[in-house]
Amino acid sequence: MDDTLGQSLRSRIAAHVISQIVQGAWKEGDRIPSESELTHVFGASRMTVHHALRDLTARGFLIRRSGAGTYVAPPRPYVATYLHRDVIKEIEGRGAVHEAHVIKRRIIEADGAQAEFFGCADLKPLFHAVIVHLENGEPLELEDRLLDPEELPGCMTVDLRHQTLFSQLMLMRPYRDGSESTRAILPAKQDQVLLRIEANTPCLEVRRRSWRGDTCVTAVRLLRAGKNAVMDGLVKSMTF
Repeated sequence: MDDTLGQSLRSRIAAHVISQIVQGAWKEGDRIPSESELTHVFGASRMTVHHALRDLTARGFLIRRSGAGTYVAPPRPYVATYLHRDVIKEIEGRGAVHEAHVIKRRIIEADGAQAEFFGCADLKPLFHAVIVHLENGEPLELEDRLLDPEELPGCMTVDLRHQTLFSQLMLMRPYRDGSESTRAILPAKQDQVLLRIEANTPCLEVRRRSWRGDTCVTAVRLLRAGKNAVMDGLVKSMTF
């Protein structure tokens, strides 16, 4: 059998298996016909059938159990992923100019709401910064951040006009664990003023916390409005 014919048969076998699954003839957990049976049905070599089923297993349609046969796999869950980019690099990557207006920068005694958002049970001093990031003179993102000053020594001296707290935290402590929630909101009055938007402008709000073990390092609220409220990412199936 030449390679072209083998490829064609492999595609036909794969299309047949997928069709049976999609149409519900073969359901999750069902054992599909053996390689020998499919070889007879399609007049293909055992190797061609083997490769077709192996490909479908890699694509998540099938599960192959040694000595027990091949079964219809359960649908894989999917996850959307996107990069957490430094806003300065994001803006400069578009060939634009970044500017930052520092609204607040201080050490505070966290109140109950701030402590809850930060994720600490006890009220303790936190570094608090509110920054508006501008792209070519227009507000792009409002950053409202709390962080544990012990995790970023010198946080009060960071040049927030030319460096981000995100980039400094990544240099000092490249944390990987955290939590995040994203929602659409209408802006509060203060948000409207800082982002120079109208009251009915839809906004994308991201609330993110990063952890070191059981200790919260930083918690941030990011807000983008209107056409800037975009999240681009990738969708991938999860494997276990």
